[in-house]
Amino acid sequence: MRKSKTALALVLGLALSGGTSLAVHAQNGPPPPGAWSPDEPQGNWPKAWHSGFHDGIEAARHDVDARRPPDPDRHDNFRHPDLPRDQRSDFREGFRRGYHMYYDHHANGG
Repeated sequence: MRKSKTALALVLGLALSGGTSLAVHAQNGPPPPGAWSPDEPQGNWPKAWHSGFHDGIEAARHDVDARRPPDPDRHDNFRHPDLPRDQRSDFREGFRRGYHMYYDHHANGG
């Protein structure tokens, strides 16, 4: 009987902690209303460019949070995008654009 109570307590504890992490994870979704988010340039950009733009924003966010100087080349997905060779240039161009938009805004007290 004692082992079953211990097992139940363990399972209940894991379930509760999992629920907490799910709630915390859900809070990391889109920025809250009023928070600054770079406006994605409109135009006839290829899909790889848009993908790079969003990856660049995330990379800059990590660099700003870690207080690192700006350097898109530090990021492996910038140097080696997992895309066909003919799409890599578009990806890197979008990455640079998103990276610098985010970094410049936050480096200037945004």
